Amino acid sequence: MKDYSSEANEIFNTIQVIQRWMHDRFHCNFDEERRMKIGHDLTMPQFHMLVTIKQFEPLKLKELAEYLHVSPPAASLMLDRLVELGLVIREQSAEDRREIQIRLTPEASETLKWHERQILSGIKKLLQGLGDETASQWVDVYKKIRQYIISVQNNK
Repeated sequence: MKDYSSEANEIFNTIQVIQRWMHDRFHCNFDEERRMKIGHDLTMPQFHMLVTIKQFEPLKLKELAEYLHVSPPAASLMLDRLVELGLVIREQSAEDRREIQIRLTPEASETLKWHERQILSGIKKLLQGLGDETASQWVDVYKKIRQYIISVQNNK
């Protein structure tokens, strides 16, 4: 069986370049009003937390920490900052008053929509730069990767 070490290294390095490029794109496209609303210092882990909350809300802190693969205290610290920015709210559960649920604010939903548009725009520019044939191959490979990962997860 082939080792794939050099291929794995190439993919890893490319993913890092893409992530840095996309991150730089976000910060270049912030207008002053948006910087004031959400803060220019929103970190990628905080952004990832917002996406996770959106996907699974309402969440308990322990669930959020598990999804993010961090400790509950680490998740709580990140969450505190997002609450300060007005992007997340903690509210008492209607079913169990001892339970606190985590939800996005409407501002966070708008922020995530904006980021999604930026990500899609960036990917579109990448695909256009690659040309039709390479772009099509890239999409085909990503579809296969997604299908493989889903099949592995379903067989656990």
